[in-house]
Amino acid sequence: MSGYLDNESLILYHKKSGRVYGFESESAALLLQIDELLKENSVDEIYSKIPTVPKAILTSFSKFLLCNEELGKEVYEPPLNIGIYKDDEKKREKFSTVPLTFFIEFPKESLKRKIYPLVEHLSRHSRTDKAINIDFIKMSEGNYWQILFNGERIAAPVREESLPLLLQENMIIAYYQSKPYLMAMHAGAVKYGRHSLVFPALSGSGKTTLTAALVSEGFDLYSDEIALLGYDGKLKPIPFCMNIKEGSWSVLNERFPKLEKQQAFLRFDGQKVKFLPPENLAKENDTVSMVIFPKYEKNSECKLERLSSCETLKRIKDAGYQLEKPLSEENFESILSHLLSRPAYSLSYGSLEEAVGRIKDLCSG
Repeated sequence: MSGYLDNESLILYHKKSGRVYGFESESAALLLQIDELLKENSVDEIYSKIPTVPKAILTSFSKFLLCNEELGKEVYEPPLNIGIYKDDEKKREKFSTVPLTFFIEFPKESLKRKIYPLVEHLSRHSRTDKAINIDFIKMSEGNYWQILFNGERIAAPVREESLPLLLQENMIIAYYQSKPYLMAMHAGAVKYGRHSLVFPALSGSGKTTLTAALVSEGFDLYSDEIALLGYDGKLKPIPFCMNIKEGSWSVLNERFPKLEKQQAFLRFDGQKVKFLPPENLAKENDTVSMVIFPKYEKNSECKLERLSSCETLKRIKDAGYQLEKPLSEENFESILSHLLSRPAYSLSYGSLEEAVGRIKDLCSG
């Protein structure tokens, strides 16, 4: 696998299949020429042989050689240790998502009132192949609780007001790790007609607020937090609550009247969060149509700009993602063809309504 960067595009050449992504004809030929030269020459030596290619491009290209730098060296997510499910005699309530069922024991009523809002939308009757018993153990000092999945400790103990958020985070991980997946991106994802959109972004970019606003406009929801891409290249819905941070409550109250009365919980970083059940949850998997990187900037105009494949890859990496397995040529080929080959845009905005309108226009075009 090799790559070539310039200011406009990224070319990736897969030697086994002979497929070239990005430029074609002359540029593709140049790619192969540089690829061969890099085996035995330094960047300066190549520049003397091909002086028409800027040295900065050659330097970027040499660093981006996937077979030397990236391939096989990506950090991938280890499986969550959830122990082995055993049917016990404890009084538990059942909450199901295909293919996983959670059996929860609530040790006290006040804790149940906190946790129930994040699971009450889940099925109470579905039968699935995999199951997890969830228990909460009160620590001896302070108001701290430990979460157990099938008897195994999942994370460090947290205060009761942060327990629901930590629980949902690990339920989501257990959910998407319960079946094979190619990539789990830190991104919102929605569907509108024949278009499925992914919104990778760092925390604080307005990703969840934009996703929720689109859902209120009739978009189907895949997730506000994790865009899950299968090996078939299709997005898969994650049926858990949207987490709305305090700064977005007033913005979304009119779109979601129930939000105002929802209980608030404390996140690990001190921010307050409310849960919103996943409305309009997507009913089927679909391929990615567009990748949009949102960024809320107060009082800024709404600006949509097309991105190169190179910038798309960089921004996805910056936003964060997980792989089920270490990166291989076959897996990267799938990411190329199902994600990086799609149209990608940056979207900066100060008005949520304008951002929603711009995305609708994209989907209608």
